[in-house]
Amino acid sequence: MPIDTLVGTTLAGYALRGKIGEGGTATVFRAEHPQHGTVALKALKEKLAADPTAVTRFLREAQFGSRVIHPNIVRTLDYGQAPEGNRHYLAIEWASGELLEKYAERRGVLPPAEVALIVTQIGEAVAAAHQEGIVHRDLKPENVMYDAERQHVKLLDFGIAVDTEAAPDQRLPRAGFFVGSLMYVAPEALSGELVGPAAAQYSLATIACYLLT
Repeated sequence: MPIDTLVGTTLAGYALRGKIGEGGTATVFRAEHPQHGTVALKALKEKLAADPTAVTRFLREAQFGSRVIHPNIVRTLDYGQAPEGNRHYLAIEWASGELLEKYAERRGVLPPAEVALIVTQIGEAVAAAHQEGIVHRDLKPENVMYDAERQHVKLLDFGIAVDTEAAPDQRLPRAGFFVGSLMYVAPEALSGELVGPAAAQYSLATIACYLLT
């Protein structure tokens, strides 16, 4: 079934109420579940179902989200392969607010105190991931949900994160392949080599600069 026709259907027990976003590998829906309530449900695109690398990366995102439990990181609630079309899915908690990128575009230059609060929370989320050996590698405003009323941040999307404790042949992508977003990525990441906390600090600084200017 084409991804755009899934709204109004049920996938693995999740009633898909509306499409809220789409990326290169997955589409995100607002969904309802009897146990989990309102969630964001990511469904892997049908064309990638037979791509072992895409499926492995999708499942690792789910596993990383299960390993890192922190108030500033969206929780993974459920993941697997739905009986309807054998489509891979990932259910995460519904985070209130809007993407930080959209908030900044709408508001313009943000007050330094608010920026400090936002960046501190992102930093705390990243530090929690580092304690589990996980490097996000794609820190940017587009991957942060921000509830301005509560001044609360939720870090999203561990799709290209890496487990620094995994064997080199188990990492995706392999060494030598650049991943990330050029505007926010540390220079050393351009070589495709494994990066660590220092690269995250660089990305946090670029996010702060963006929000302040």
